[in-house]
Amino acid sequence: MPRHFAIPFLFAAIATPLSAQTIAWGPVLPTIAATDVDTNGTLVVARNLHSAGAAQTPTVNGVTFLGSFAPSGWTNASTLALNGSTTGDAGYDQLLGSARATSAPATGNPTGWGAIRIDNLGPLTNGGTYEIQCWFTDQRLGTGTAALYDRAMELSSCVGAATLTGGEVNNLGALVQGPVSGLLDGDPDNAPAVNSPDVLFGSHCTGTFTWTTGTQLWLLVRGSHPVATNLLRSHLTAFQIRDVGPTWSAYGTGCAGPAGVTALQLVGLPALGGTFAVNVTNCGPGFQFMLTGLTQLNFPLLLPEFVPGCTALASPDLADFVPTVAGVASWSLPIPNNPAFAGLQLFQQSLEFGAQFSLSNGGVGTLR
Repeated sequence: MPRHFAIPFLFAAIATPLSAQTIAWGPVLPTIAATDVDTNGTLVVARNLHSAGAAQTPTVNGVTFLGSFAPSGWTNASTLALNGSTTGDAGYDQLLGSARATSAPATGNPTGWGAIRIDNLGPLTNGGTYEIQCWFTDQRLGTGTAALYDRAMELSSCVGAATLTGGEVNNLGALVQGPVSGLLDGDPDNAPAVNSPDVLFGSHCTGTFTWTTGTQLWLLVRGSHPVATNLLRSHLTAFQIRDVGPTWSAYGTGCAGPAGVTALQLVGLPALGGTFAVNVTNCGPGFQFMLTGLTQLNFPLLLPEFVPGCTALASPDLADFVPTVAGVASWSLPIPNNPAFAGLQLFQQSLEFGAQFSLSNGGVGTLR
């Protein structure tokens, strides 16, 4: 077991529940400005669901939403959804101005569940934590009881091998369905259709899920209208998926010790309330000093005490004595379950003693 010499110093320097696989939804919020677009964690995928004849890839709040996305069976669309209004951001206006819809026959209130498979759109890690943010906007006037600005969409999800008819899932009873969101009103202030000024441009909602490898995950969308006889289809304007879980990656190169170049390998991700764990492999006999810091370095060590080619890659804010067993030194660190540490990066490198000192590659973990 490692001995931690400086844990209090290290951490002094610096709640939405999850539903495994299916999506747990947060509150529905009015769409107001480009800053609605979350930049939490790391982007996995962002899609703009517009009409088939358009080719638009707007960037909003630094996030680029790829266009020309046609989910299976979603062949209808709405256009001019902002009805002449503007959010003040050209990219956001383009994103909100058009939506995709299922090709299933228009039905009453509510529609069937339109389904979009999302696990195959970008890289997801087994056990990783993800955020999905969805938008619906429709400010068009319509006529009579078919007032388009009164349309609303609700969100859900399901796990399993879904089959579709016209974009709607037809075997939902055989799948595992998750919670249902609140209603995403297409035009919360009914402007410019019947009111002014227009300051609310539809709605958006964010959910979270934990990914498990080997299963299909589907985003579900169902349309509704206050007038039950109004005919409509399920629509969706845009969505993005972001990796908001802990991460770890190796960087840099080490220098050869008595048994060769030691290497850092991840064992346990740095999750809040969990245990961050890394192995040092290819170790010589004795022990390693695991150096953990808050700063990434790239400082060549041109000293006779070090093997030629050694580079310091992490600041030594925390030094751990880690015994070597069968060529492997196993290091671990409990992470406080404190939201204040979310996003904190820890940089690491292992120091080995021999006739000369040697160093491993570096590793960086992001706490979440």
